[in-house]
Amino acid sequence: MRISKNILLKEIPFEARDCHALELYLSEMAAKGWMLDEIWIFNIFKFKRCEPKNLRFTVDIPRLSDTCPDTSLQNYELLFNEYIEICESSGWKHIVEDSEYQIFFTEDTNTVDIQTDDSLKLDSLLKINSGYLIQMLSFFFLAMTWGKNNPTIESYSYGKLCMTIFYSSITFFFGLNFLEDLLWKLNAKKSLKEGNIVKYPGLSSFKIKLLIQKYNSVAIIILLVGIFILQNENQVIYLILAFSIGFIILTIMLLVNIIKNHS
Repeated sequence: MRISKNILLKEIPFEARDCHALELYLSEMAAKGWMLDEIWIFNIFKFKRCEPKNLRFTVDIPRLSDTCPDTSLQNYELLFNEYIEICESSGWKHIVEDSEYQIFFTEDTNTVDIQTDDSLKLDSLLKINSGYLIQMLSFFFLAMTWGKNNPTIESYSYGKLCMTIFYSSITFFFGLNFLEDLLWKLNAKKSLKEGNIVKYPGLSSFKIKLLIQKYNSVAIIILLVGIFILQNENQVIYLILAFSIGFIILTIMLLVNIIKNHS
């Protein structure tokens, strides 16, 4: 969403396994004239207009707490500042700070990676928990609470079937996201153990994921607004059914994307 001529906001949810794809995506955005400026809550990325540049990005996940026996804030800040200085002295410019990951960029394509040890990099990625399970449980809890407070919905013609499809579509969609993350972690551990290259999702797969997430967010907003605006419960049932069908389509798209990634 462009909020001005020079400011662009994008919701870019990503899991740890998407770090490589995110790096490519940010490079592509910079080549189009959009430079990452900030990351807000709910993974809202803020881009600023810039001259098109060929930049290389890296997403690093420093486990500073693992190497810092003194957990005081002051000592952690000193260690973090030292980490940034080391990275910048190697040719990387720090651009975004987050509680779990740091994003750097460089104009030199030959700059050595910040993390060159695949086992340490993977270990850092695997320690980041997937957010899909929390999303699924939260949304499912809200849906169940709403259904319990509106028991007359199921008394309408096909109302019970509609609610069953509704709950099932939510469970399958978020459950599939969680399963994808679990499968990647298991395959990544196996590849590293066998000495093979760990396969990360590519840019095209990441773009499909962003497209699915975009439709997902729009569908949820329409559903919530519709439930509060519509007075006729029959209309609410049709809205829920339409939402469920949309979620089923998104689930199929997600499943196809997962199969492509693991084929």
